[in-house]
Amino acid sequence: MVTKNKIKSFLPPILLDKINNIRTSNSFKKYKDLVAKNIELKDKHKGQRCFLLGSGPSIKQENLKVLKNEIVFALNNFYVHPDFQEIMSGDVEKYYMTAPIHLPQTEQEWKDWFEDMEQYIPKHTNMLFGLNTYKNNTRYILNKYGLFNNHQVNWYYTGINTGEYYSFNKKDIKMTNMIWNANTISTYALISAIYMGFDEIYLLGIDHNYVCNQENQWRFYKEGLHQKNEISRTMKGKSYNQHTFAATGKIFKQYQMLLEKNKNKIYNCSNTSLLDIFEYANLEKILKKSVS
Repeated sequence: MVTKNKIKSFLPPILLDKINNIRTSNSFKKYKDLVAKNIELKDKHKGQRCFLLGSGPSIKQENLKVLKNEIVFALNNFYVHPDFQEIMSGDVEKYYMTAPIHLPQTEQEWKDWFEDMEQYIPKHTNMLFGLNTYKNNTRYILNKYGLFNNHQVNWYYTGINTGEYYSFNKKDIKMTNMIWNANTISTYALISAIYMGFDEIYLLGIDHNYVCNQENQWRFYKEGLHQKNEISRTMKGKSYNQHTFAATGKIFKQYQMLLEKNKNKIYNCSNTSLLDIFEYANLEKILKKSVS
């Protein structure tokens, strides 16, 4: 029997990309009106700055309480940070963003994670949830279990492949359209911040140094409700380092395009990360400069 993977091995990458884009475009039609509402976010924060908060171990070195009165995007599992409530309590707008969900996690695991998350996220927080071709997606989970009904929610849809033959198109990072498919939530957050018009975007805890650490040291916390036994569940005996190096290369390529094709200033505030696409900026000096 000819399997789907064998068929893929015979097709050139450029044709695979086109087939994938047709498939995802058809799936996107179901959510087109939903993401069209993102027009309300277009250039909403023009002239302002924001801080993207990832879960990399370097973030443990920073005093994040000083971001109380700054616009932040807290990403994926960041709600477990000990200073989360303080960070999100200011009088400025706050955003919380999660990537599209997927296998191998079960519906129960995703449900438990979103239920736990909802308990800690303040009601004034604007939630940004991701969707893709996965059938039992975040919207399915939230609707089925009645979650985040008291929060403002915006949706984005991912699916555009940015492989070897991809040519940058501004519409592919427009939040009212289907946007890039990415390997990390920080790419989606950058696309969102650019779409919202932020002049300056600062990254914290976005380290990309998984290959330098043991599994229990990947993040500032030990283990999330939805992140148990990640290597054994996803790699199934394959080389984790080979997978990570390949994925990181794709991530950095997308970062480079976002930096080169947009006027927004993007800085990396994590001095122990492997992310060298963006210029380094010291968080303490940035905040002192804004006060003086």
